[in-house]
Amino acid sequence: MPIQKQKTRKVPGFGKQMLSSDDLTQEQREHMIAEAAYYLAEHRHFEGGDAVNDWLQAQSEIDSEMATHH
Repeated sequence: MPIQKQKTRKVPGFGKQMLSSDDLTQEQREHMIAEAAYYLAEHRHFEGGDAVNDWLQAQSEIDSEMATHH
């Protein structure tokens, strides 16, 4: 029987080897947020949605991941 992947709301590609916020520059953090926001838009096939909301959601998820690994 094939294994089914669970659907998750987390941003793809993040959380594997996360650095703490102390290890990141502001530029690195913003790059991670931008990339995560892109993945959110890509997930919905770039239809509908809002770039600001994508950014804010990605920022929340990245900051949460970084706080968990602090």
